[in-house]
Amino acid sequence: MMVYRLSILIFKIFFFFLLDITVKGMENVPDKGPAILVANHPSLLDGPLLVLLVKRRFNAYAKQSAFNSRIKLWYLKAMGGIPVGLGKFDRLFVTETKRRLDNGNFLLIFPEGKVSYSSEPGEFKNSFVKLAIQFNVPIIPIKIKGSEKSLAKGQRFPKPAKIDVIFGKLLKYDLSNGKLNKDEVQQEVEKVQNIIKKM
Repeated sequence: MMVYRLSILIFKIFFFFLLDITVKGMENVPDKGPAILVANHPSLLDGPLLVLLVKRRFNAYAKQSAFNSRIKLWYLKAMGGIPVGLGKFDRLFVTETKRRLDNGNFLLIFPEGKVSYSSEPGEFKNSFVKLAIQFNVPIIPIKIKGSEKSLAKGQRFPKPAKIDVIFGKLLKYDLSNGKLNKDEVQQEVEKVQNIIKKM
C-alpha cells in the first residue's frame, strides 16, 4: 500500500509539471462494483496515467516479458499488476481474473497486447470480451490520445505534451439468449474497438 501511495504522489508531481492532461467522461466510471477497463495503448505512460486518473485502485494485466528483473516484477505486483504470458488464456489467468472481479475490483486490459505508439487503436485481441461475458461485468472503453508524443518509441525520458483521456459509457452484455458464438464475440471486439476509435 505504501508503494502505491508513494507512486501516486510521484505521478501527480511528474505529470503536473510535464503534461497538459484533459479528462472527459469521468462520470462514466462507477464508484463501486467490478468492471473491465479497456484502453488503447499509445505509450508506456498509459498505465501510470490511468493509475492517477482512476480514483479506484485497479488490477492490470501486463506482458511478463517486459518485467525481466526481480525489482520490476516486485513493483508491478505492488501496483496491482498481474504478469501474464503473451496471448495466454489459461486456467490461472481466468482464476486470477475471477478472484479480483468477485472482490468488486476494476481490471485494466490493453487489448492491443503491446504499445502501439499511435493514438489510433490497432487490432484488439478478444480476451476482454470473453472475460466480460464469462463473469457478467461491464466494459468501460477508454481513449488515450497524445501520450505517444510525450514518450515516443525509443525515447528514454518523457517530454511535455498534451494528452486527452476519454472515459466512455459502460457497455453491458445481455446474455438472456445464451452465450455468444465465436463470430459474435469478434463482432463485439470490433464494436468496442470502433467506439474507442471514434472517441
